[in-house]
Amino acid sequence: MAAGSLQYIERYSQKGIFPMAHAQSQFESFHDEILLSFDTNAKLRERREALLKDLKDNIDEDAHGYSHFIQGSYALHTGVTPLPDNDPDMDVGLIFDCSPEDYPDSLTLKKIVRKALERPNRTVKIRRPCVTVTYLKDGKVTHHIDLAIYTLNADSQTQLAKSRETDAVEDRIWEASEARELIKKIADRFEGDDRKQFRRVVRALKRWRDIKLGHANAPSVGLTVAAYNWFSARYDNVDGRPRDLLAIRDLLNELLSNWSWSRLEVHLPVAPNTDLFEKMTEAQASDLKQRLKGLRDSLSEALDQPDTHEACKVLKKQFGNDFPVPPKSDTTKEVFAGVSLTGRSA
Repeated sequence: MAAGSLQYIERYSQKGIFPMAHAQSQFESFHDEILLSFDTNAKLRERREALLKDLKDNIDEDAHGYSHFIQGSYALHTGVTPLPDNDPDMDVGLIFDCSPEDYPDSLTLKKIVRKALERPNRTVKIRRPCVTVTYLKDGKVTHHIDLAIYTLNADSQTQLAKSRETDAVEDRIWEASEARELIKKIADRFEGDDRKQFRRVVRALKRWRDIKLGHANAPSVGLTVAAYNWFSARYDNVDGRPRDLLAIRDLLNELLSNWSWSRLEVHLPVAPNTDLFEKMTEAQASDLKQRLKGLRDSLSEALDQPDTHEACKVLKKQFGNDFPVPPKSDTTKEVFAGVSLTGRSA
């Protein structure tokens, strides 16, 4: 550590004050840079409206009526801009005004939707959880929209069509899946500034996941629900400002302390109550744990820096090039380490 930094720490430690680099302005700038919302993504909005119009105009006239809603990260307000090699996507739910008994083979209804949406400028593929519409330009994928197909059982619980054409008939099922209830639960978990910090923290973790994890079996919704379970807002008790760095570090400590044997279990708080990390292999679970520890330790290292410039250099290695590093001359400030917790303790 440089002599100036040591003198800085010594000067404040004599007063019983310990300077910490919270990098809050940089976390907020980072959030604004990676934020992807339904309101700001005009192309996906246009594509969604075009799909819904095609569905309305071309669906089999004998098909039941339906309603639609946005689900996934757009509905949860936790979307992040995709990395250059990834295409943006949107999740839309279609709830048909019928019961599973009207379509005992759930694939039948998915084929009706596919037929209505097929066009030369797109591909429409039936996947087990949804119907995926992929858009191409010059032979390259530009973006895609996933349409989840639902019906309602006798208790008005949404049932998801889980089937693909290669599945045996007995495997083409309807499964309880309460996507709308999940959106409401997560939206209502926190309020005001706590909710804003929750969304910033989730987006930061999702960007970290995209950069640091080389496999798809740690879904971003798993991190969102983990934060739903264990996030607590953090604020400075001197100036009242949010402290995202502390909130993420403390959330990671909760995640790691809730590790069950060799893996992390995070269950949906609504039907089907799936463990969102159940597809991870033992090696992938071990890799995730080590990388979460590495992120936690980097956040602690950044907190220990008396200078924001140095702290942000550490943070950029974890969160990628969109995390800003301010000039050193602008960051030598007297920052006090008073932090308080607000909101629900999970």
